[in-house]
Amino acid sequence: MWRILWLPLLVILFPAVPAAALGSGLAAAQAQAPDARTITAKDLEPQTDWYGLYLKGKKMGYCRTTREKVDGGVRESFTLVMKLVSFGQRSELSLTQSVTFESKPPYRLLKGSFVQSENGVAKVSMELERAGDGFTITHVSGDVTRTKKHGPIDYTFLDSTATERWVRRRPKPGDQLASKDFNMQELKLEPQTSKVKDEKTSLAGGVKVHYYEIESESRQLTMLSRYDDHGRMLSGKFAIFDIRLEPEEHAKNAEFSQDLFILGMVKVDRALGPTRDVRELVVEVSGLDGTAFENGPRQAFHAPDNSKGDGKGPALLKLGKKYGRPAKVTDKEIEDNLRETLTCPITHPKIKELAAEAVGDAKTPADKVKRIVEFVHDYVEPSLSASLPNIHDLIRRKKGDCKSYALLTTTLARAAGVPSREVSGLLYIGDDNKAFGGHAWNEVVLDGVWVPVDASMGQTEVDATHISFGSQERGAKGMLETLGRLSFKLVEVKTGQP
Repeated sequence: MWRILWLPLLVILFPAVPAAALGSGLAAAQAQAPDARTITAKDLEPQTDWYGLYLKGKKMGYCRTTREKVDGGVRESFTLVMKLVSFGQRSELSLTQSVTFESKPPYRLLKGSFVQSENGVAKVSMELERAGDGFTITHVSGDVTRTKKHGPIDYTFLDSTATERWVRRRPKPGDQLASKDFNMQELKLEPQTSKVKDEKTSLAGGVKVHYYEIESESRQLTMLSRYDDHGRMLSGKFAIFDIRLEPEEHAKNAEFSQDLFILGMVKVDRALGPTRDVRELVVEVSGLDGTAFENGPRQAFHAPDNSKGDGKGPALLKLGKKYGRPAKVTDKEIEDNLRETLTCPITHPKIKELAAEAVGDAKTPADKVKRIVEFVHDYVEPSLSASLPNIHDLIRRKKGDCKSYALLTTTLARAAGVPSREVSGLLYIGDDNKAFGGHAWNEVVLDGVWVPVDASMGQTEVDATHISFGSQERGAKGMLETLGRLSFKLVEVKTGQP
């Protein structure tokens, strides 16, 4: 269950990681299904574990996992507390999620809660409560509370404990498990595949420990974890983050992180000139380690030339409209990106009113998009943030960073009937730093294809320093695999008007 909660951490730290999805590299078809045998008394025993959260070796927070018996059920909770620094701004962020199940077959989900807080103040919260075969959902964002009905959610205590119970059965290297997590923020069930990479024995504190190295992949995250043979996680690693099992006092002894803005920079060897003026750009990419950028509306990626079998040819990234390839939209993408969500409440009266104000008398989708981009650019005052935006606070405060501009653009475009989604990646941040930094913008559907726009920059034709890792559920893998490793060498840059 707790893996799902790592995603908001990645979104907050690096705008290039939105509600993201990773294509699983594990063969799920060969994996075992979750064990449906009767839960044992040991599985229901109360337990609490504490973990230190490290960013490039420096502790910047902690996690706590708890299982406890409650009236009529068993509750599992996960709390994540982080001390963040971005552009020198300090913020303490906490995320807490809990789910309560029946303590006897069929171990159904009974209720759950999620709270995101900043500096001790709750920003977003959610409660779900079983109502017959479905659930009642109460969502609080800023000063707005919404309640709605939701259908059945096929998530049980068997699913939540699948990995630890599987490890207790002593799997062998190469064995796999197909399971699922519950993403409460999106009200989605997320498939997950785990594979035993190795089985080892080591001394820890003078005690012989037998443990398993488990690689888990889901649409959110790829993670390498170590479990003892009792199913208890000892440590884990994803991207540049580590978690380690520690005593409570040690785990809670955290410091503020390194500045995330500096940490996420990707350096280029020469200055490019003003960001807005760059219309074509070709760079040689180092540090990919086998990963690749996607081709898209404004970029083309050329993998290293391996014609001689040595893989030593340079990887090239070509940016600008002339290099782009049309990204045709599918019916499913239109449906998904017009949908109302808890994050984008497009039928809320205030949202509908704001969308009408933004669009005015525009009739065509292109004109609507142009006006929405201009409206959002003027509506939001730039303000650095180390936390996730929520739409109602954003509308009230009218301040935020690129994630806020992207969220408002997505919401207003969908409310106006234009499919829209967030894109995450990198943007050139200027000649003073000679570097690219994390950024978020949008893609909208015009004439059957996805077109990038950037309200934070006031651009309906994005400049050629926008480097996309992908939209929504495609961006995380590239970002996570390249974080802190990439560098660029300038091959060609063209500026000014075409």
